[in-house]
Order: sequence, then structure tokens, then C-alpha cells
Amino acid sequence: MSAEPVVLLHGLCAAKQVWRAQVEHLAKSRRVIAYDQLGHGEAPRAPRYTIEILAEDLARKTEPLGRFWLAGHSMAGAVVSAFAARHPERLAGIVYVDAVGDMTGAPPEMRAWFLDNAGMDLPRMRVLFDQMLGPLAKPQTRAEILAGLERCDIQAFVQLRESLLAQPKPRPFDGPLVAIEAAGPDNPFLASHLPGARRLELTNVSHWLMLDDPQAVNAALDEALAWTK
Repeated sequence: MSAEPVVLLHGLCAAKQVWRAQVEHLAKSRRVIAYDQLGHGEAPRAPRYTIEILAEDLARKTEPLGRFWLAGHSMAGAVVSAFAARHPERLAGIVYVDAVGDMTGAPPEMRAWFLDNAGMDLPRMRVLFDQMLGPLAKPQTRAEILAGLERCDIQAFVQLRESLLAQPKPRPFDGPLVAIEAAGPDNPFLASHLPGARRLELTNVSHWLMLDDPQAVNAALDEALAWTK
């Protein structure tokens, strides 16, 4: 396999299994790595969680790879941006999948929502995620995401939400940069608004688009990975 490897990062309180269809698809042509980030799935718990800590963990795990494509979903968009700021030479390209872009201009009401974590527990997390899944999520997507919350460290949820608001403006990336996003109202805080981003839109999917329509996400990834700047 001569194509560059791809590393897939799941979002907040998800796990590597959300990428199973993409791993199976991409593994036909290249090396693919998906892993549970600290505090998620089967990964160890950490004494503290920040976007920077997850980016450092990513750097350690990918050290043997050489140049690779990096894709991140949702919160992992911030991890992607933090890694790219420190190690741009290691990236063949970036794919943001319905992911966070630049939140430095988040309005007070959005900041308050991310910081409203006092007394956070599993039942409250279920309510928040059920709302985020929305009406377009397939029943199996909803069931998988809500069940997966039990394998997420609540402190990871709390501290990473807070850390998202502390991230600096992402540095411009010189290579291919693609944002695969669910259709919907324009959201200026998604990665498609980053300079140089090329947007690919998918319809009739929720925020967890890789579970709702894996074939469409696979096709979008193929298109993204073929792009050279």
C-alpha cells in the first residue's frame, strides 16, 4: 500500500467504533488507525483532560507513521487543529468531519452552554446527547451513541468542553483541508469556515454522519483523500 496512512479521531464521549465502516473501507487501499482517546471507550482514564493533552497523545501514537492524513469528528476537530499547529510537516492533509473549527468568537450564550457543567452526571449527559442527535439520527445511531456514554469519563466530558473554549485561533494549514459536514443552518464555528477549507455536504444525516450514512461518508473521504493542493 503506497497511499499515506489515515488516522481517525472520534468525538467527545464516543469511541473508535464509530469509524468501523470507514476503517473497513479505507483499509482496502491504505493503513488506517482509529483509537480510543484518553478517557473514552477502552482507553485509560487520565488525571486531567485538555485538547492539548489529547494532541500530545496523538503525537506519541503516530510517531512511527511518517506523513499521514488526519481526520477528526466533532470535538476532535480541535485536537486536529492543535496537532497541525505543532506538527504541520507530518500531515499529508486534514479532514474535519462535522467538526469544530474556530471557536474564539463564540458568543456568551454558547460559552455559557459549554461551561454549564456543575453537577454533571450520566443522566444529564444522556439528555444533552439526545438533543444533539436530533431528529435525523437513525435509531441505531441514537442507541449506539447513548449507550457509549457509559464508557466515557464524566471528567473528560466536563474538562474537554471547557478546554474547547480556551483554544487559540487555528493556524492556517498549507496542505489539503476538507470539511465533510451535515447539511443544515450555517454554523460559523464549524471547520468549513477555516481558511482554505473545501466543504463536502451530506444530507439527511445527524452530527454522527458516519453512523447514519457510512457509504456517503466513505465516498466523501475518498474524494477528500484524492485532493491535492
